[in-house]
Amino acid sequence: MWWGVISERRPNLRPAAGRVSFSEAMRAWFAGDFEACLALCDRVRPHGTAMVSEIALLRARALLRVGRPQDAIDVVRAVFVAHGTLDASLTARMLLGQGYVRLGEPERGLAILAGAARASNGAHPTIRSEIALNVALANYALRRLDDAERALEDVSEDADIVHARALEYRAWIAAARADFVAATAGFRAALERLDACRHRDRFLEANATMALATFAAERVDRQSWLIAERRRERIAWEGDALATLRHGLALAASKVYELDGRIRDALEAAHEAELVSPNAGYALLAQCRRAAVFRIAGETHAHADAVARMRRALEALDPATWHNDEQHGLPLAVAEEVAYAGDALGARALLKRYAELRSSSMLAIAGNARESAQLTFVEAVVADAEGDHGVAHHHYRDAFRTFTKIGYERRALFAALRLAELTGQTYLFEYVERTLRRVAPASPLRERARRMNPAAAGNDPTLGALSATERAVLRMLCSGHTTREIAALRGRSQQTVRNTVSRILHVFEVPTRAALLRECARRGIA
Repeated sequence: MWWGVISERRPNLRPAAGRVSFSEAMRAWFAGDFEACLALCDRVRPHGTAMVSEIALLRARALLRVGRPQDAIDVVRAVFVAHGTLDASLTARMLLGQGYVRLGEPERGLAILAGAARASNGAHPTIRSEIALNVALANYALRRLDDAERALEDVSEDADIVHARALEYRAWIAAARADFVAATAGFRAALERLDACRHRDRFLEANATMALATFAAERVDRQSWLIAERRRERIAWEGDALATLRHGLALAASKVYELDGRIRDALEAAHEAELVSPNAGYALLAQCRRAAVFRIAGETHAHADAVARMRRALEALDPATWHNDEQHGLPLAVAEEVAYAGDALGARALLKRYAELRSSSMLAIAGNARESAQLTFVEAVVADAEGDHGVAHHHYRDAFRTFTKIGYERRALFAALRLAELTGQTYLFEYVERTLRRVAPASPLRERARRMNPAAAGNDPTLGALSATERAVLRMLCSGHTTREIAALRGRSQQTVRNTVSRILHVFEVPTRAALLRECARRGIA
């Protein structure tokens, strides 16, 4: 079999009683139950050198999947010279290279993989394809995206699950380039290819489904979400190896349900994410999601209570244990909700903490459009909480532009809503209205959009007599902005704003701004 590598070394697992066949361990592998696969490998009695080789190789694969690259490297290196066949030798070198990539040494791993690729001319076609797949993985880790994509061209369409994984990798490359339309299409293609494979790979299905759900939620892509939702319901989520993927899928579900106004379902999904969290950091991300649902639903007291709980949880965490880039973003996620709760000073301190963590992270935020835009958005929320609407306007605008450019329309929608409230710009109302057509009528954002747009307050003939600019200024007056603030936010002189206000007073036939606000309240405009 093309799995082979000879090994007498076993990981530190206590062998279970009773014997099983090698095919049972293989079935556990394809089912995505890698812990069971490791345990079953210890219960197989090998018959000959080839069987020892196959068991060792399968064990190394499972160790890589459960996040134990050093153990996998040890398994392979202990018997590297006793590799037997060419396929077994190449597979051993491939796993060794993959182990170093996942250990955080991608250059070293790539050198090993490149050597395996050069020696693979006489190997099984699937072996050659899998080596090419891992060369792509190494280049992806080094952010050499063009080289990664070229490596994937050497993966044969006949390579069954390896080809399905190659389609998944192409989707991740597209995501790294902030092309989330192509990424979404890529994950859908990977799942369709998996359905046509001879074997199942539960981990691949869960990983691609999680990614598809995440991007569908952010892109407000209803069709892709329905595909992910159906698969979410049918995947067997047993096993610790799938906990992180289930966590991410539950967070995506919460975002979709929140947009649609299904608040109870959104909270339940956030709670599910917290329950299945593989560690305290992921649990805190789920708590941030729950707090956001409370905020969107207008549950002020519940939101404040959730924020207090999050702050205590963050203080209890040791940043030295945060080994991935997502958890480095915890202070940023908490800072957003703290700012919405009104504690601008606390939020500013969390932003500083986030900046310190990012500076020591392997993956710099520079060049990552999605993370840069999210940071800019949170800075806007904090400036808003500080009452600095000019700075907030600047940051919201930049975040909105980036989110719309990369297709993250859910986040762009939140930026547009607040920008429209601050500036009254017509194009923002139009963007909000266009995007909200893709969410359910029960969405709380629809009511927020209606309240912020004077033109949406029915067929009031007086409103119809105002120009778009006058309606925008009216909205800002109703929000409590001064002449100076309106001028700064709209980029106009104060005299121009005074002239516009005079015209609005004349149309409404009222003498003062105070009278104008009372009249707007009477008509249900504000």
